[in-house]
Amino acid sequence: MPDNGSITIKLDEHTARQLAERAREEGVTPEQYAAELVADAVSVDIDDVPPGLIVPEEELRASLAEQMRQLETGEAQLYTHEEVMAEMRTKIDAAKARKA
Repeated sequence: MPDNGSITIKLDEHTARQLAERAREEGVTPEQYAAELVADAVSVDIDDVPPGLIVPEEELRASLAEQMRQLETGEAQLYTHEEVMAEMRTKIDAAKARKA
């Protein structure tokens, strides 16, 4: 990377349009918007737990007990990994088809 901090990237057409649209909404150039996104992304400390993700143990235990109760009474249903992945693939394929 050059000393001035500039980089060149290639974006697909759809992503470039989205970037331009969001930059317009923010009132900045696409380059400024992209620079802000990159700065935000690299400033994240992946070892920090985002706020709201730490659940007290008693709350976690109560939630698990409620989930087990719902499974036992038939209010909730378990799905296999394969079922979940098949559903997600269907949704991803549908989203890709809409983008094309």
